[in-house]
Amino acid sequence: MKTPQRTEIDKRFLKAYRLLYADEKVQMKKDFCVATGLQPQNFSMLERGDLSCTVDNIYNLCTKFGVSIEWIFFGRGDFYAQD
Repeated sequence: MKTPQRTEIDKRFLKAYRLLYADEKVQMKKDFCVATGLQPQNFSMLERGDLSCTVDNIYNLCTKFGVSIEWIFFGRGDFYAQD
């Protein structure tokens, strides 16, 4: 069973794709999936709430795209990590 916190993290993970797409840092969902280690066929399962992203997916998102860990886990601060 997914907790409310887990659901919010998953929502922010999906929002990260949309923001990175808008910033032209990824061109397609497949690019995002490959970079984060999410199986491309599982993206829609994540959107439906049938699957959660893993810690590895989140780690890859933050390290490869500079997304803030604080933002992804808690929804606080800026989307991009500050150097």
